[in-house]
Amino acid sequence: MKKWIVMIALTALMTSLLSGCGSSGSNQGKNTATNSPSTNVTKETDAPKAEPVTIKFINWESPSVYQPAIDAFEQKFPNIKVEYVPLVENDSNETLKKLDIMYASGEVFDVFSLNSTPNFSQRANNGMLEPLDSYISDEGMNYDEQYKAEQMKVDGKRYSLPGKFGPWLILLNKEQLDAAGLEVPKSWTWDEFREYSKKLTNGEGVNKHYGTFFHTWKDYFLLRLYSSSNNQGIMNDEGTGMNADNPLMKQSLQLRYDMEYTDLSATPYQDVITQKIPYRDQYFQQKASMLPTGPWMIAESGGTDKIPATFVSAFAPWPSNNKGDDIYSFGGADSLVISAKSKHKKESYEFIRFLSTEGMSLTKQLSAWKKADIEKEVDAIIASTKSPEKIDKASLMNTLAVTKLPNPPTVVSFSADLENAYIAESEKYMLGQTDIDTTINNIKASLQKIIDANK
Repeated sequence: MKKWIVMIALTALMTSLLSGCGSSGSNQGKNTATNSPSTNVTKETDAPKAEPVTIKFINWESPSVYQPAIDAFEQKFPNIKVEYVPLVENDSNETLKKLDIMYASGEVFDVFSLNSTPNFSQRANNGMLEPLDSYISDEGMNYDEQYKAEQMKVDGKRYSLPGKFGPWLILLNKEQLDAAGLEVPKSWTWDEFREYSKKLTNGEGVNKHYGTFFHTWKDYFLLRLYSSSNNQGIMNDEGTGMNADNPLMKQSLQLRYDMEYTDLSATPYQDVITQKIPYRDQYFQQKASMLPTGPWMIAESGGTDKIPATFVSAFAPWPSNNKGDDIYSFGGADSLVISAKSKHKKESYEFIRFLSTEGMSLTKQLSAWKKADIEKEVDAIIASTKSPEKIDKASLMNTLAVTKLPNPPTVVSFSADLENAYIAESEKYMLGQTDIDTTINNIKASLQKIIDANK
């Protein structure tokens, strides 16, 4: 009987103790997660630590451009280190040539930038780029809510996040505009642009000063097309056929030709190619007053170590085709991409995600991140230049505010071949070897051969 009573008592005691432990453990688990240093220490000791990794980021900008963003990223992600490698500083084409050789030889790198449709399409189609859709899905990120610039896709897949961003615009020598009695345009048409160019042109022979300088890139043969809300390129937006029947293609070529050879207000194409005239020299040496160009020239207008700013530069929006049209321009963002051979793809995604948002502002470049403060970005860009006072901020802010960008087109893998053929036929026209109608017919025939060969 006594043994039975003792057994009951012991059982009751054990049940009480176990019940108390369970209840106490549940509540204390909640408390120690936030309040108990000793518990935290135990958890940190027991939890597996993430192995530190190093990712290699290849680009063409000076290390000083991206280092502030890299430092901020490494502070936020201490287990990820970023090795920045500028293959050929300030030369994107040579950088990509070397990068392709590295990739073909099996050298492993992780992140790099691409700055054009042909460069992107070629590498996306040959399997060089890692698709990002699964990483974006895992994060639960809504692209449209995050970014104001869409990126090119291939077969519906996203391979990039947006890097430095901005529209093409017109860079203006404000002091020469003032001398000619011309205001900095807040909006204008190509006809008005042409009149400005005439009024800014003066002198003869070696002392000739031109109103405008057009470079050799395909962009300068698509001037009026870039003012359109869609179908701005050599191919239509769907990537299904040529855009040569679009009247704006013919008008773009005609505009450049007329300004160079009828108005004599733009540097002749023959001089541009035979003398290999750098566009920066023509503008900064004040041999031309207006330069249609991309957003990278915003910072350069404030002077660099190589080319100081000796006059005030202003900015005007890309001209429209007709008075009252919405102001559209060519532009967008560089593509931040991950190598398909990367051994640290998840970490590489973390890096380009950071760089495409808060990180890009730290590089003193415009970003495509919707949460960015544009004025702060502009202020940072201006402050980083050698001569901030040489940049007319008010005209720049207006240009950025009024300019719209269309969604990027569907890209084809042979974009580079189409571009080269288009330039070759356009060049014959600019050199007086063919008339405008023959040129358009030759463009159609030459490009169609390339399209047919790639079906």
